Amino acid sequence: MSEDEVKAYHAIITELEAPVIAGEQNIQEGEWLLIVNHEYYIPRDRLRSFLEKKNFSNPDKIIDALVNKGFLVMLPCSKDNCPGFRSLHMDILVRSSQITTLHGNPPYLLSYKFAITRLKVPIKEDRMIIPSVNNPLWNELQSAILYFFNNNRRLADVYANILKKYLSRRGTGLDGFQAYVLRKMLSSDKSTYAIVAPTGSGKTEIYLFYSLAMVMKWRLLENDRRKKILLVYPRKALTVDQAYRIIELLSIANDELAHAKYQITFGIRDGDTPLGITANQSRDTRLVKIGELFRGVACPHCGKGLLAYESINSVICKYCNKKFDFIKTVRRTVAQADIVATNPWALETRLLDSAAEDVGARTLSDIALAVFDEAHEYTGVSGGILATLLDVLRGISDQKDVNLVFSSATIPDPRDFIVKLSGDDSCEIFNFNNEVAGGRLQIKGERLVILAHFMMNPRYSWNTYCQLWSVLMAFLSYAYKLRGLPQPQSILFINNIKELRRAKSGYIENLRLGEPKDHLIDSLDPLDPYCYYHYLPINSAKQIRERALRGELFNELKDLVVEIHSEVPRESREKVAARLRGGEGLVALSTSSLELGVDYDGVGFVLNSGLDNPITLVQRIGRGGRGDKTMRTVLGIVLARALPTEMLKTYEESFMKAVATMSISGYKLFITKDNPQVIKRGILIESMAKLAKKGKDTYASGASKGPIRDSETLQSFIKYILGEIL
Repeated sequence: MSEDEVKAYHAIITELEAPVIAGEQNIQEGEWLLIVNHEYYIPRDRLRSFLEKKNFSNPDKIIDALVNKGFLVMLPCSKDNCPGFRSLHMDILVRSSQITTLHGNPPYLLSYKFAITRLKVPIKEDRMIIPSVNNPLWNELQSAILYFFNNNRRLADVYANILKKYLSRRGTGLDGFQAYVLRKMLSSDKSTYAIVAPTGSGKTEIYLFYSLAMVMKWRLLENDRRKKILLVYPRKALTVDQAYRIIELLSIANDELAHAKYQITFGIRDGDTPLGITANQSRDTRLVKIGELFRGVACPHCGKGLLAYESINSVICKYCNKKFDFIKTVRRTVAQADIVATNPWALETRLLDSAAEDVGARTLSDIALAVFDEAHEYTGVSGGILATLLDVLRGISDQKDVNLVFSSATIPDPRDFIVKLSGDDSCEIFNFNNEVAGGRLQIKGERLVILAHFMMNPRYSWNTYCQLWSVLMAFLSYAYKLRGLPQPQSILFINNIKELRRAKSGYIENLRLGEPKDHLIDSLDPLDPYCYYHYLPINSAKQIRERALRGELFNELKDLVVEIHSEVPRESREKVAARLRGGEGLVALSTSSLELGVDYDGVGFVLNSGLDNPITLVQRIGRGGRGDKTMRTVLGIVLARALPTEMLKTYEESFMKAVATMSISGYKLFITKDNPQVIKRGILIESMAKLAKKGKDTYASGASKGPIRDSETLQSFIKYILGEIL
């Protein structure tokens, strides 16, 4: 995908299509516009002349490329009997605005608006800082690396080479923001850092590179074998997604460190971490069988297979047989890992556990660096609890200090929030948008965000709308697969699991009733929003139409809509994640599981049912348009349900402006640390963590004599707790 194609696609949408759809209204980015023309098209001659005026050197070549890749949709028969075109994203926008059950009926929506905004994101042209290649920014970073490793040139060179190989495998380098932040962190004596940057801007690499430097310094320079790193992710799906990058980085690092005869090890400790591994199938759900998938993580070596459990200390790729013998896979070996990934709920539980052969208080007393991704999640009472857990972590620590790193795309007032969360008023904040706005950071790349605000007609069900939208998006993916094109992926966020399942079952029922056969009738004009057949290959449209009329598309469409939420079995979640990573054109019905940090670069369409707060909406819509596979373009639909609170919110100017601009400035994140219940909880956790560190039975797990089964044991345990408190 060339940068010219991306720029041309963005220009076609913003300068050609948007004014036409809005009825030639004056187009201002970040302003809501009514959708008044949903039967438009752009003739090829107009596309060509437009691109010529925009100084694109070969307009016809760009048009053909966009058509061949499915981003320009050709409408076979337009009003003046010549082919017309639309961008894929705007075509879906106008058809989504007119969804209805029966052709000729009014749409399910009461009102439909759209807005256009652009977000700065680094692209390949921005990421040109290659380690070990002479460049002023690299030279500055190299000096910081050497300083960090106490002028040990050999270790600094090994570290730089690891970074170079990791980035080379991804066909990229560092951008100015990444190089700047990593340089500052490596040369700073601060204890707390916050990286605040948009989705897709490389935050993960920054804190992983920093974590790697810390481990290398402890083990190879200071000969300290105890210090550990804790990576805390608020969702299991995010932990699994990030595990791929961690394993990829450590695989390269361990190859480079072979001369030092030391391996950096990694493990995940949460509720899905098995107790052990067995050669045969076991009824004990705490055990996994050799060969079972390791959380659906893809192989970073070949990129084709999935990793599987091989032993308590290793996983293996089921496709290329590459062995990763630095992955600790069961509870007792994860406790030995240099880097442990977990979630905040597991962290609290682990702090209470005195188990000798598991991640417990004694293991956590060795944490010297804790990283919290998606830090904006910890607000209100949950933020107060996390702040309390950090106090407990420091209280039981055997280290001089516990360094903290927070990462997020959506913290409105970072300093205020991070100070309250960390308790460190000298924290250092790195803010991407501030660097860009201040002219200190030059970024060439842009992501185009098309926002849609749809309000449901009270006569119709918002859930039924979601079902019919799923039919549209699933059929789009199916049609593109038939054409041999990359299949668009979509995410539909529904907060309530019951309603989500209702949407899935409704989708299946709609297929059983024949959907989308009525949308494929050849008498429909392709400009009619009810028409879907224009997505199909021209030479097989008639055949597919006939199959649809016979009800034969059911089996091909039924599995294209999938569920992702906490009640989906782990194995099923892993398979869905693998299908998404493999590029399959799925419509994922998700609660908040896919909201944070998960990278599926084929997602170009996001529908959020309900008017969540702007921070949540920015995160969710930010799941789309993350790379060239989507032309760095996302259509984010916000569906206002026919509820008084949501209808009133439509008239809240600050809310609507925040959504239209994808900006959260002016909002605040609150942390409730002084809540009496949070304080009492903190006192109990602290006292139990101290008992656990001493090796006393805390009954937090079977390995620490839990659960408590009689009143005598309970009374005795309460006395121990009171003894610690008093």
